[in-house]
Amino acid sequence: MKRIFNIIAVITAILATSCIKDDYTKEYNNDFKTNYEAFWNYINENYGYLGESYGYSKNVDWHSVYEEMMPQAENAATEAELLEIMGKSIDYLKDGHVWLDTKFKHRGCFTFYIDDNGERYPDNFIKGVIEEKYLDEAFRTRNGHRYGMITRENKTFFYLHHDDFIKDINNEDLEMFQPIIAKADGIIYDIRTNPGGSAQLSLGIAQKFVKEKTLVGYHIVKNSKEYNDFSEPSPLYILPSDADAERNWADKKTMVLTNRDVYSAANMFAAFMKEAPNVTLVGGKTGGGGGLPCTYYLPNGWAVTMSAQRFTLDVDKKHIEPGVEPDIYVTITEEDIENKVDSILEKAIEVLSE
Repeated sequence: MKRIFNIIAVITAILATSCIKDDYTKEYNNDFKTNYEAFWNYINENYGYLGESYGYSKNVDWHSVYEEMMPQAENAATEAELLEIMGKSIDYLKDGHVWLDTKFKHRGCFTFYIDDNGERYPDNFIKGVIEEKYLDEAFRTRNGHRYGMITRENKTFFYLHHDDFIKDINNEDLEMFQPIIAKADGIIYDIRTNPGGSAQLSLGIAQKFVKEKTLVGYHIVKNSKEYNDFSEPSPLYILPSDADAERNWADKKTMVLTNRDVYSAANMFAAFMKEAPNVTLVGGKTGGGGGLPCTYYLPNGWAVTMSAQRFTLDVDKKHIEPGVEPDIYVTITEEDIENKVDSILEKAIEVLSE
């Protein structure tokens, strides 16, 4: 449940950077059929993954969803029932960047946690075990980052858990990190449970891991209401920051730890880090979230938000919406949980020790 609250909290930050449409119906109308019609049409005309682009599609027949759900919406007894019918509709999209906000409830889409076999992706994270078993000393920054040193067979590794991209790594943090990083044999950058936040922040941190201009992906923009009408890909590069030249971490062998809870800006960060020269991703497939959310308003005043503006591709021009594959797959088992063994972290230590 905590991860759901984390994602909802990050939604507030996303709204600060997402587009807000002002061409909504000005005249208030609470008719259920009218509102479901508007809701369905907004998604049909603006959502970016209903067709197929660059080899990816949600494989959702949105017209069939209409045929299934519209009769239910017309016969809904209450606003709460109508909201749940809309919510069941967006569940088909498996996109955490699609949600509804009303005066009485937020209804998100969390089906991206479910795989193609209908099973929930493993958590791949054991809360508290790293501080308890792995860190020589556990520290927290003023922004809440957990960090410290891991020692294994005469080698030392700097560990940092960055659990959302709302909280920045500021100069004060860097002053605390740098003495540990300077003597470390490698870096373990843990972004498991990170639901996203600021794309600019994720870009800024990725800059610390490159020493030259590096292609990390592409952006495309939806041009019209047609499903497959997108702009040509625009390359996205990251540059090392001159201001942080003395704090550049590109020469350090680095392991980035991932799981399905890595979403939105954190998902983007994972895709970018795959292109950094000394970085390896270890763990589970990330959660996705490759489109920039845009908000529209229904005649009854409810807000519907969806991936409707800019979309991110990886360096192979493939959508990162379905998630980023790790370089090394590791799953934390029930036995690992019982024995308090973080097998993803163990694999990272093993590779860094080679």
